[in-house]
Amino acid sequence: MYYSTIPEKEITIQKHLRLGRIQYINVAPIYYGLGMLNQDEYQITSAPPAILNRMLTMGQLDISPVSSIAYANNQDQWNLLPNLSISSCGKVMSVKIVSKHSLDKLNNKHIILTNESETAAALLKLLLKKKNIEPHYTTQPIISPDWVLKKDAALVIGDTALKYPWEKLLPHVYDLGELWHMQTSLPFVFGVWAVRKQYAYENPEKIRRLTQKFHQSKQSGLANISSISRMAAHKLGIDIDTCNRYYQCLNYDLTDMHINGLQVFCEGMGIDCTVMQ
Repeated sequence: MYYSTIPEKEITIQKHLRLGRIQYINVAPIYYGLGMLNQDEYQITSAPPAILNRMLTMGQLDISPVSSIAYANNQDQWNLLPNLSISSCGKVMSVKIVSKHSLDKLNNKHIILTNESETAAALLKLLLKKKNIEPHYTTQPIISPDWVLKKDAALVIGDTALKYPWEKLLPHVYDLGELWHMQTSLPFVFGVWAVRKQYAYENPEKIRRLTQKFHQSKQSGLANISSISRMAAHKLGIDIDTCNRYYQCLNYDLTDMHINGLQVFCEGMGIDCTVMQ
């Protein structure tokens, strides 16, 4: 099995089933049991969500976790793997707006949007729009708190949201999963696993086997959260308790309630989304 971390440049197409993996710790439970994948059959590419979205769109991956809004915008070309998502029903911990100002004071202020997630950026814009708050947005990489402190507020996601003590650095920190749940009482689906329809049509048995492996791996991962938390804490340099709490916030299913939450989000974005698993 081959692993690569892909920069934003052209990717060489491989003969293997090209499988994406989000490079954050959030997907660790889903991939926990996939260490024995046949190396002659699979190539795994590790990258931020926005890059994986683009690679699947361009046919440079066959199956990948993608931002939920990317799925909605490409549903004519992609199918979903069943009962797999990156979701939360309330606080998520890894998608935050960190700010010098309270939420209701952000009108006409400047907010940095991370360039690593389409869904998180769209969710923030939707939440603020519903409160009649219209900031000025700039999209750029967010590497460290120093980049954030130069602006009024920033959207931070993934490992960056977890590894820095944002509550100590800025007076106002809001969890977007929590804000969504307060408004809708529904889960928020940040990501799903998608497969190119053409690939699924040509390789139904490969998709069936990989879907089964994913579900087995998810169950194994959820049964070994303590071990995963230790590895994640070591990777990010944070305490194990934070990682344990983080994984307790996450949900990896795609039930009817999750689909309802996804469709409500898409409606808010003006996208007609039909979820087919």
